[in-house]
Amino acid sequence: MRFNLQFFAEERTEEATPHKREKVREEGRVCMSKDLNAAVAIIIALLGFAMLGAVIWRTLTGLIRFMIGYIGDKSLLQDGWFTFVSWEAIKRYFASWLPLGGIIVLFSTATVIAQVGFAMTGEPFGPKFDRLNPFTGMKKIISMRSCVELLKGLLKASIFAVMIYNAIRNYLPVSSKTIQMPLIIGAGEFWDMLWSLAMRLALMLLVMAFADYAYQKWDFENSIKMSKKEIKDEYKQMEGDPQIKQKIRQKQREMAKQRMMADVPKADVVITNPTHIAVALQYEREIMQAPIVIAKGGDYLAKRIREIAENNLIPVIENKPLAWALYQNVEIGEEIPEDLYRGVAEVLALVYKLKAS
Repeated sequence: MRFNLQFFAEERTEEATPHKREKVREEGRVCMSKDLNAAVAIIIALLGFAMLGAVIWRTLTGLIRFMIGYIGDKSLLQDGWFTFVSWEAIKRYFASWLPLGGIIVLFSTATVIAQVGFAMTGEPFGPKFDRLNPFTGMKKIISMRSCVELLKGLLKASIFAVMIYNAIRNYLPVSSKTIQMPLIIGAGEFWDMLWSLAMRLALMLLVMAFADYAYQKWDFENSIKMSKKEIKDEYKQMEGDPQIKQKIRQKQREMAKQRMMADVPKADVVITNPTHIAVALQYEREIMQAPIVIAKGGDYLAKRIREIAENNLIPVIENKPLAWALYQNVEIGEEIPEDLYRGVAEVLALVYKLKAS
């Protein structure tokens, strides 16, 4: 006898089943890259600031003028001046940043949904006392995941350091000249250099974030893999109580009998033995290669098949050997085998002769 030893092992080599994926999702475990969320938020913030920067600037300068305008004003000597001035300042300040903040929140939310879909669960916020176990904490610190996160952080820091160093080396001579320019022109030149550097850093972060998402996807799929034993246990659990399964099978058999009885009026002939067995055959020359069994049964079912056939004027032919052979060897919906062609052909020829007479 040959055994699959992998079945007895606990190695998780099989892809997670849909039921396991749903269970993991309910626990709050999903595949998501935080770096991708941060990269998208930074890029959207830079693009949004480039488009809305003029509006934000006008709003903030208006706020400054509003605050300066109250210096020496007599209204400051009245009761409640602080509430009025501070509330007005807060409204104007948040109004200046609200459009940009709304765009960032919208795209950040869309990025999260694109990665994990809609997953609403409070399971991650529940108390988990195993987190208090120092050994479990040490395993997480020394795990493969923590090492990868450390290497990823070092790589990002190195790349950003090189990019910033090159930018400072290239932009330093130009930025020193902006000091000698008029304020508006110099500020514009400096802003262009700063925005260009920020966009390059953000795009580099986005490229690394996609690589991180690919790793997170691979790591997540490995973490939810199942062993062959787990898949079999899950299947047994989902199948449920044996009594329930028996009732389901009984219901399925009853429905199959009902469908079978509904097909009897379509038969061309019913072959009997004559009382214990009845087999209904259908044959349409244009679409069938051979006659098929559309109903069969013994005892009570045989009696019901004969009654339905007689009520629908379907010929009932007695042929004990042929009836037994069809009943034992051909399932409902199957074509008759070649070794029974001759016997069935003789019965059909008799039927056609009776119909023609």
